[in-house]
Amino acid sequence: MKYNKPLLITSILALLATPIAFAGDDANGSGSGEGGSTNGETVGDTQTATIIVPEVSLIDVTNTVSATLTAPTDAGDNFATVAVTEATNYAISANNDAANPNQTRKIVATSTNVPLGWKFGITMAAPTASGASAGEVFLTNGVTSVDTVTGIKNVANHGLALGIKVGPEDAATMPSYTGAGGQAVTIVYTITADQ
Repeated sequence: MKYNKPLLITSILALLATPIAFAGDDANGSGSGEGGSTNGETVGDTQTATIIVPEVSLIDVTNTVSATLTAPTDAGDNFATVAVTEATNYAISANNDAANPNQTRKIVATSTNVPLGWKFGITMAAPTASGASAGEVFLTNGVTSVDTVTGIKNVANHGLALGIKVGPEDAATMPSYTGAGGQAVTIVYTITADQ
């Protein structure tokens, strides 16, 4: 079999001059795939991941608590402040806007039905990841909303301390009486933007 040498050499040269795409190169031939650079570009590539994380704002407190104040026996004395009978705590799960990393939230306690002369002292521990407790704050007939914890960022905690005491609003003001059936007072805890 005879070969036409000039034709064979021309065919080999044509093959050698054709650009070759490596298996690791990306589809448009940019040379940025793992296979190495074919067009003088740096080896490597980027990927964009779009992640969806929903907003969470959950708080759960010990639902039912009770306390009994003992009547004073001497005229001029008032009731003593007492802690509620039950062990109380709270759990929280909350996150903030990923686009605003300096954003914080707070826990607010509100009540619109504290009887005249009563005072609820509320102390909430801060979550372990972030936040600051306001210490003991007080709800009365005239003070219906208090900040209990501020500076909360992204947190998830169980079993955080929640202290609740009830007593007279001040030494000279007697709490309104309830009778044997007691008086239900609703305290609402919410997570809101920290102003």
